Amino acid sequence: MEKKSIRMIAAVAAAAMLVPLAACGGGNAADGKTTLSFFSNNPQDKYQPIIDAFEKANPDIKIDYSTTTGSQSGYQQTLQTRISGGNLADVYIVPPEALSDLVKGNYAKDLSNESFMDKIGDAAKKAYSVDGKVYAMGVSTWTNAWVYNKDLLKKVGYDSIPATWDEFLTMCGKLKAAGITPYLEPKDGLGNAVEGWIGAESAKQGEALDAKIDAGKDTFKNVYGKYYGEWDKLIKQNLMSSDVSGLSGDQVKSEFTAGRLAVYPSGSWDIDSFNETGLNYGFGQIPMLKKGDTPYAPGSIDPAFGINNKISGDKLKAAEKFFTFLTSDEGLKLYQKQLGLIPSVKGFNATVDDHFKDAYDLYIKTGNVYLNSAHWSKGTTALRAETFTQLQQVALGSISPTQAAENLDSKLKTLS
Repeated sequence: MEKKSIRMIAAVAAAAMLVPLAACGGGNAADGKTTLSFFSNNPQDKYQPIIDAFEKANPDIKIDYSTTTGSQSGYQQTLQTRISGGNLADVYIVPPEALSDLVKGNYAKDLSNESFMDKIGDAAKKAYSVDGKVYAMGVSTWTNAWVYNKDLLKKVGYDSIPATWDEFLTMCGKLKAAGITPYLEPKDGLGNAVEGWIGAESAKQGEALDAKIDAGKDTFKNVYGKYYGEWDKLIKQNLMSSDVSGLSGDQVKSEFTAGRLAVYPSGSWDIDSFNETGLNYGFGQIPMLKKGDTPYAPGSIDPAFGINNKISGDKLKAAEKFFTFLTSDEGLKLYQKQLGLIPSVKGFNATVDDHFKDAYDLYIKTGNVYLNSAHWSKGTTALRAETFTQLQQVALGSISPTQAAENLDSKLKTLS
């Protein structure tokens, strides 16, 4: 979940919260159990039931769990800090943006021929492949979908989100006139619809537009400039406040759960908290630029599970058992229940909340998701963060949409 964060926490502060865990071949604790360290980007209470079930089935293995607080970008920064300090956990979550660097550094084990990978779909394997080898196990797919307050939309004569961008802007105008906040995005998720639009156009052309940019066949100015211009209509028409340049994901979500916000980009991970509020809500499609355009949304295979290429012996065997459990029906059911993510593993029938079924059918079931950074080969984390930084400046009126796209071209030239 491009998709789901506040902002980057300081690397030093994050590292200070963690106990260094060195990878080694043995790993036998005093009680004779093999200790397997696991570093993730979720709070421990999310994974604890999964860990408990695994340890019950494998009493000779103990999972030593560690995490960090803050955003996905904060996790990536801390992951790099741990790698630099020689403290990479035995198994860890692999963000798609970090894959190429992990493989180049020989920190990720090749999982291509492991038996637990038999259940993993081709799309998930492709998403975490480098030079034809698979280095991480993705068991779920995430997608943004725009959640909307049905009662607020009803006040201005709508029962769902319109299919096209111009129609959506018209609806936002009516909401604004009625004293309702129409739409918001968090500062590190600005331009949400843009990725959907680029995904749809990429599908038409049969090639990811971001891959063409990455290969030097096109530019951000040429590809992104016009889409940023469309997005900027929200600001120019006073339908979305420039305050979004400083709003966190939690702040935007709070506006929605308080019943003050009509629409915002969300996903399946928020369903439980929405249900607890008793809101009358639904998930709708991201408005496309033209009528008849195939609906696409920001999304990808979720950050996947990787094995430290430095471990061996009992630790490696324990890691393989853990991955096998994660792909079992028991493991996947717990994974979905605890993390709110939807497994997309062969032979497993995921349970989808009624609120999210339309979005699931529209994006996950069809595979109509697109993540720009999945098509970049260098500086992916920094470049994706830069897209949000540039749109923050557009929202503030400091630069034009075209200048924002040109600045991305300049940023790309500095990366290696």
